[in-house]
Amino acid sequence: MTPFFKAPRGLFLMRLSLSFFFGFICFVNVVNGAVPTLTSILPFGVNPGEAIAVKFVGKFDGVDRRVWCDDPALVFTAPDTSGNAFLRVGIDARRGVHLLRFQNSEGVSAPLRMMVGGLPRLEEKEPNDEVSKPQLISKIPAWIQGQLEKAGDVDGYSFSLKKDVPIFIRVDAYEIGSAVDMHLHILDPSGVRIATATNGRNLDPALRFTPPADGVYVLQLAGFAHPPAADVNFAGAVKCPYLVTVTDEPLTTRVFPAAIPPSGKVEVELRGLVRKSTPVLANFDRQDVLGNGDVGVLFPTGARSSVNVVCSRYPVKQPVRLNEGEVPLVVPPVVFGGEVMRPAQTFECRLAMKKGEKLQARFWSRSLGLGMEGDLLVKGPNGETVATSPNPSDVFAEPVVSWSAGADGDYVVSVKDLFGRGGEGMEFVLELAPMEPSCVVEIVEGKPMQLTAGKSSSLKVKVLFSNGWKEPVVLRMSGLPNGVFAPEVTVPEKGGEVEVHLHAAINAPAGTGMAGLAGWTKSEPPRVLFGHYPSRGDLQRGHSDSDSSRDLWITVGATTKADGSEMPKK
Repeated sequence: MTPFFKAPRGLFLMRLSLSFFFGFICFVNVVNGAVPTLTSILPFGVNPGEAIAVKFVGKFDGVDRRVWCDDPALVFTAPDTSGNAFLRVGIDARRGVHLLRFQNSEGVSAPLRMMVGGLPRLEEKEPNDEVSKPQLISKIPAWIQGQLEKAGDVDGYSFSLKKDVPIFIRVDAYEIGSAVDMHLHILDPSGVRIATATNGRNLDPALRFTPPADGVYVLQLAGFAHPPAADVNFAGAVKCPYLVTVTDEPLTTRVFPAAIPPSGKVEVELRGLVRKSTPVLANFDRQDVLGNGDVGVLFPTGARSSVNVVCSRYPVKQPVRLNEGEVPLVVPPVVFGGEVMRPAQTFECRLAMKKGEKLQARFWSRSLGLGMEGDLLVKGPNGETVATSPNPSDVFAEPVVSWSAGADGDYVVSVKDLFGRGGEGMEFVLELAPMEPSCVVEIVEGKPMQLTAGKSSSLKVKVLFSNGWKEPVVLRMSGLPNGVFAPEVTVPEKGGEVEVHLHAAINAPAGTGMAGLAGWTKSEPPRVLFGHYPSRGDLQRGHSDSDSSRDLWITVGATTKADGSEMPKK
């Protein structure tokens, strides 16, 4: 489905939408300096309503020093020369991961990640490496903030647990930008490892643990370098922070079905690290979803961060349940949730089609934080294959198949996991509908741009048309710094790679700001197709709350004289 812009509903959504483009800044003027860097911040997890001292590590001198955050509910003072600053977290701060940057007139840092939670925060206390001397955690729930500080570091935490009373554990490391692939182990009172967890929807592990007997159990954490290194020893460094949630209350990490209709409410089941008992149900509508593209986010009860859902074009049907040997008939357009309960299982449904009718099957799972690598197959009335999943070069792409009926009859759509897996978390959303023309605007590289007054630069953009998109599209920049302009660019009929040229006037003031890029259609009202880029680049491993960004940072440098010296600043 083509992502398009709709006016945000309500004051909160409006503020979030504006802050997405412009962020929130606090600044002071000091002496000139170089392009800033941010290495780390302490603490890297905070709670709504806190007013707390923070410590930045990096390089942050210069003129017009500012701390930018993607949520205006997080208000920072500019750090002093030692990196000390103050943070006020609004009571309505959005839970989950937030991006921070430091900027001055010379440029902007790479993003740093901070998480907003909602549980009592505890600090790690070293030494806690030895199995016999873990850090005692006396109360649950707890939100532990720690760090693998040195090579070979292993951190341990002990808990007194009751037989058959489950606890729920979630680690956030990759999620907050940590350079480590975490592993989680549970040791019983005699020191024997009885449970292990590694990857979840990304490199971060999560675990539901039910103690087999009363006693003191140890939660042990260690990790390997990310990106992977030749050294197979456990990693540790200033870039290896982590957050661990330990609670006796269920942690919602997904909903089923993971799709919300354009109007009306849908009943979903809250799933994740939950008790094996009666399902917990909740009702949501589109007003509860943040986002305007194919995938939006919810904040259901029990969630520690956002939960991804499909923003459906059509009413969402109740999940289609598989009975052995049954191939249910569905009538498009239809959107529903499904699940593959056992290894090598195939989910099938059938559609009655007329000759010449064209349909499309769209699949979501990994992009929603679910477990399936989707594989789609469509068979015709005589059992012949009429469409199959492509083999995308992007390992994070979800399959989409289109086909035209060559004859009247029933067509069967088969869904399975590419690697034959099944079980908990192997869920998906499937849309079966007429093909809709689609346009996607991808920014090739989202690194901050440096412009010199009186000179030009260019931004490379890929515009991808599919399913017979015919509507003209022009690319336009918004929010450009003073003195910078970018003529709109008409996208070729077939799409492809185009360049947007940015020009800085000879008298453009020096400074740094944030802009956005979007494709506009000629229709009335126009559809606005926001440009985006992958924020983790080649380091992406699975999905997180901050995989994609729209913000483009632009710095205008001072004009230079013929001899190469800098013109005096006004």
